[in-house]
Order: sequence, then C-alpha cells, then structure tokens
Amino acid sequence: MSVTSSVTFTLSRKHPKLRKLEIKKLQAYKVIEKIENLTLNQLFSFVPTQYLCLINVCFGGVAGVTSEQLNCIFNQLDGFNRIELIPGKPYSFALFDSVSTAKIAYDTLYEQPCENLNGKIIYLEFVNSSWIKFTPQDITVPGLLILKEFIPIELERDIIQELHSRNAWTIIQERKVQHFGYLFEYPNKVGDACSLSRRAFPEYMDLLLTKLHELHPFIPQMDQMTLQLYPIGAGIPPHVDNHTSFGEFILSFSLQSPVIMELKNLETGKAFHLDLPPRSLLIFGGEARYAWTHGIRSRRTDSLDNGEVRKRGERISLTLRTVSPTGVCKCKWPEFCNL
Repeated sequence: MSVTSSVTFTLSRKHPKLRKLEIKKLQAYKVIEKIENLTLNQLFSFVPTQYLCLINVCFGGVAGVTSEQLNCIFNQLDGFNRIELIPGKPYSFALFDSVSTAKIAYDTLYEQPCENLNGKIIYLEFVNSSWIKFTPQDITVPGLLILKEFIPIELERDIIQELHSRNAWTIIQERKVQHFGYLFEYPNKVGDACSLSRRAFPEYMDLLLTKLHELHPFIPQMDQMTLQLYPIGAGIPPHVDNHTSFGEFILSFSLQSPVIMELKNLETGKAFHLDLPPRSLLIFGGEARYAWTHGIRSRRTDSLDNGEVRKRGERISLTLRTVSPTGVCKCKWPEFCNL
C-alpha cells in the first residue's frame, strides 16, 4: 500500500469545520511536495520508521509553536530522542529511538488536537529513509577534544575588553582578523615560516597555555595565533587547516557567545554538529585535524537538538597552530593533504 492511501484528500461535505481542516492539510502536503520536488511516496513511508515528519510545524508552520511546547508534547512519549527544526522550511522532525516507539507516538498524536497547542492538530507522517537520513548525536570525531569552561569568567571579561581596544584589524569576509607570531597568508591558508609578525602573543595567552600544558603536556608550543571577531550572523566556510604548513595540533578557544560548529568526514561524508560554549577550548588532533572539515554557517540563529532556536551574539575565537619548518606532511591521510 502506498503512503497516498493514508493521506486522503476527499474533502468532507458534512461539516464546514472539517472541510476547513482538510483544506489546510492538503495545502501543507502540497507545500512539502513543492519544496522537496518529490512525490508523497518518495517523502513518506506507509511502513513505520523511527522518524516522524511534523508536516506543519516549524518556521511558518503551526502558529505560535515554541520549542518548549513541542518538547512538552513529545517528552511525555517513550523513546523520544529529539526534535530537529529545519531553518527556512515549514516542517520539522521528531526522532525516536526505535520504530515501535515512533509508531506509538504516531498513534497517540495522529489527527488529535494538542492541548499544548491550543487544540491545533499536527499532521504526521513516517519519514521515508530514501528521502532524508539523520545523523546520530552520539557520533564521535577521533582526535577531537573539547574542554568546557577552560577560560575563567574574569579572564574572559578581561580578554574581551582588551580585544575591543585593539586597532589595525584585517577584514576577511565578515570577520575581523589579527595575527600574532608567524603571519597567516590568505587565500592560501598557510603560515609563512620565513616571516614573523611584529605582534608577540598577548600576555593572557601565557596563562591559558600554561594551564593547558599542565593538563596535556603532549601539546607542543604554539607559534602562530589568529584572533577573529565574528559579528552576529558571520561564519567561516568548511575547511581543513593546511597539512604541510602546520603541525599536528590546532587549538581553538571560544569566547563570548555559543555557536554550532559543523564537522564532516572527508572520506565517509559523515557530519557532526558540535555546540561550542563560551570559554571553551577545542583541540584538533589526529583524524579530526587531518581528515575532517570544520566550519560555521553564516546565519543569525542556530537550531539545537532539543528544538530550541537560539539567537547568535558576537563571538570571538583564538586559533593557535605550530608552523612546520619543513613544509612536509607525514600524516596518515595523504589523500586529503592541502585540499
């Protein structure tokens, strides 16, 4: 049986209110078909899957819906994993840990008025696995380490104040940039091992690097630093730091505002979203350093796993590297060198 047999658009003539609801449902299904340029059979599955499409819930969907309301509805259901909101599209997804729990949720909510939505109805369908695949949130990136609350609150405040007193910024796309130690060349994304910037590392870096080496003595001494100010909405394209120009570890300190970083495996295409909190330190080593891209989308909000849409603020990053004196890469992923 096809999914269209479960999506019936024969408009009721018995009651005007029923007819109005059926028209809204028809419009919602036509919208998703048009946006995705796929038929209902390609979008949805008559056989239950562990993912539900909330056809009329997201940006511009059921009026007045918040992430808190959605979580209040779905958290009452066994096996609920998370809500995934899709920026710019009028539908979203509810993910469950098994087909059976998703089926129970479907049977519970299908065509039923939701008290938490003032009686509104969510149109539900099982997602066809050939249409969209969801990335499990327990994926780990080998060689990636995040140290949360690494920077003390007082030191973060002092660093932000010091940065905003600086002049002579370079503008790269929407970001303000300054370099310390060895220069960093754009667009080649390499460190010039023959040219030192006149700027020594700021004093606050001594405190942070001393603390880091006490915790992780295997981290080498850094000799190149890039300071970047991200205004609201700014991002950075997906990239891998140059293999031959820089050493085996990259350090990234985040300050002021949280942001979602996206990482993607160059071989498998697997993607991973990491919520970077302020005052954190991200260490790239091994596979994470050489075989995964990392980047930040340019947008003014981030969609979180719990369905919340979080507004971005200004963000500061401090990226530290070691410049390779030989310019030779000896990593285990030579096929990805300097892509």
